Amino acid sequence: MADKKDKTNSWINLLKKKEYVASFIILLVTIGITILLLKPYHAEFIATGGISSVEELGIDGSVYFTYVESGLTNNYYERITLEMLYDDMEFIPLDEQDLIAYEYYEEMGDQFKEDTIVNAVESASFDQLADPSSDDFLDRVWEITNSSAQYSGDSFGLMIAIGLVEELNQEDFSKDGTYVIAGTGTMEADHSVGSIGGIRQKLLTAENNGVDIFFIPKDKQYYYDISLSNEVEAEQVIAEEGLDVRVVAVETLEDAIIYLRNLP
Repeated sequence: MADKKDKTNSWINLLKKKEYVASFIILLVTIGITILLLKPYHAEFIATGGISSVEELGIDGSVYFTYVESGLTNNYYERITLEMLYDDMEFIPLDEQDLIAYEYYEEMGDQFKEDTIVNAVESASFDQLADPSSDDFLDRVWEITNSSAQYSGDSFGLMIAIGLVEELNQEDFSKDGTYVIAGTGTMEADHSVGSIGGIRQKLLTAENNGVDIFFIPKDKQYYYDISLSNEVEAEQVIAEEGLDVRVVAVETLEDAIIYLRNLP
C-alpha cells in the first residue's frame, strides 16, 4: 500500500511540476507578446471615411466634402486594432524627422484650417464680406470654423468656397439633386487649389458614397517628382480600382465654378 501511495504522490508531484512549468511558459509567452505589441511603431494611418454636406457648416450649398479616418499609431497593438476596425487602411511609417514634421502639422492644424476657411470666404467673392478685417467677414469665418469643429485638417477649403458661391448667387450646382458633387483640396489666398493627403482614401470614400463628380487639385505641373502629385495618384487609383466617379482636376476655384455652371 505504501508503494502505491508513494507512486501516486510522485505522479501528483510530477503533474504539479508540469502545471508550474506550463504556467511559467504561458506567462513568458504572454509577457513576450505584450512586449512585442507595445514595441514602439510610429506610423500615420489613413482609412476611408464619409462625405458631409456643406450645409453642416452653415453654408446654403448643395455640395459635399470628404473626410477620412486618420491619425498616428504609437505601437503594434494600435496597428493591429486599427486593421481589425477599418477596411482600406494604409500605414505610412514615420522616421524621427517625419514624426517631428507630423507633430508640427498637428500643432498647426487649427491654424491651417482657419487659413483655408478665410481664403474660401474671401475667394467666394462676397461683396459684403470683401474686407477681411470687417465684422461681417470675421463673423462668417468664425461661424464656419465653429461649425467644423469636429473635422480636422484643411482639405475641405475648395468645397467650402464652392458652397459659398452657391449661397451668394442662389445657385444649385447639383441641379436639384441630379448630381452628387464632392471634392477635396485646400483653398489658397490666390484662389488656387492646394494639394492634400489621403487622395486614395478620399476617392474610395467618394465612390462608396455614390458621388458623381469629384474635384481634386490639378497639381501635376508643380512637382518635379510627379508621383507625389494628387493628380497623378488619382489617375493610378482610378485605373487600379476601376472607379465610376467622374474625377475633375482643377487648378483654381474659378475652374471648378466654370465646370459646374456648364453641367447639362
